[in-house]
Amino acid sequence: MVSFRWHTAAMGAVILAIAGCGSSSATPTQPPISDPIQIVTSSVNRGSAASTVHVEGTLSGSVSISTLGALGFTGLSGFSGTIKLDGASFNGDVDIAKRAFHVLASDPALFGLTADLIQVDGYTYSRTSISGEKYTKSKATVSQPITDTTASATFGLADALDLLKHTLDAPGTTATLVGRDDVAGRDAYHVHVSVPVGALNAQIAAADLPGLGIALDSASFDHWAYVDSVQPAKLAMIATSAALGSIDLTLTLTKYNEALTIVAPPVSEATAS
Repeated sequence: MVSFRWHTAAMGAVILAIAGCGSSSATPTQPPISDPIQIVTSSVNRGSAASTVHVEGTLSGSVSISTLGALGFTGLSGFSGTIKLDGASFNGDVDIAKRAFHVLASDPALFGLTADLIQVDGYTYSRTSISGEKYTKSKATVSQPITDTTASATFGLADALDLLKHTLDAPGTTATLVGRDDVAGRDAYHVHVSVPVGALNAQIAAADLPGLGIALDSASFDHWAYVDSVQPAKLAMIATSAALGSIDLTLTLTKYNEALTIVAPPVSEATAS
């Protein structure tokens, strides 16, 4: 659950904001943990303390164009049908401490659409394969690389992590330690988290995050945390909504706390929105 100014990545934003996650470069090995709730809770705490991270994600499923248009997604109001997300992906670097990021995204199913997104020094720059060679520059509203196409709703990493913490405390929530898997070449705990959909929707409503006004009909997610650092490594989530559609998101985070240099495009390559 990382400023995607087009609907495919915006859906990833919704899921990331719902579930929350983080990661880290290698740190001294931690004592083994067998309690799944402790694994996720410790992982969230460690992830929130990171300064930088590299993120890679994939999306599949389909979403309703009319619902996205009603939410204010630019250029979609009045249209109907669905948008396929199969094969959509994004990757990039996030400097959490400096509130900056550079992310590349693509959706082969949507006419091969690609997007180049940068946020730095309080401004967001977006360029897609259909918008031309120049970036569109706009004032950034908040700090993390997750926005809808209007650039008016953005979710911070802290918001997502806080939401996950509250979700773990919701009545009926269970966490099961599935085992250990390899994530990005490192050993990772695999925890399956089950949250009653009513409790999840209540947490979303209570969080009052922009753009999350649609209730989910079902949702399930799995959380991986690196064994050596107990920091989140991967998230896989499937969510459905009668109003919006269905989304399957897989997100992997690596290279935390590595030095990053994120800069704005040259003035000659950007125009104000």
